[in-house]
Amino acid sequence: MDMLLLLKFASVFVFVISLMLLFSWFLKRLGLGGTPLRNTDKKRLKIVEYLPIDHRRRLVLVRCDDREHLLVLGQESETVVATDIAAKEEDDHIVAFATRDPRNVKI
Repeated sequence: MDMLLLLKFASVFVFVISLMLLFSWFLKRLGLGGTPLRNTDKKRLKIVEYLPIDHRRRLVLVRCDDREHLLVLGQESETVVATDIAAKEEDDHIVAFATRDPRNVKI
């Protein structure tokens, strides 16, 4: 009897969790899953490209409005390498990820 009760509990638990995940996925598909104060049409900040330097640091190119800034981000520090770089005119929806291994490039 105990094993049957435990099996019922586990199956109901999995069923409820799956319903919650399905419901959250459905809300995101409808566009209701984001922060209500965020306006996606007026994004000003974008990560254009990043390159891992080593396992602790990464070189990041960030675009704000029409200017780009080059940063080195580490676990405990951030360093501005260059600022006010003129941004190239590109498609705003493309984000490039630089990698040392050409097999990891995804387009």
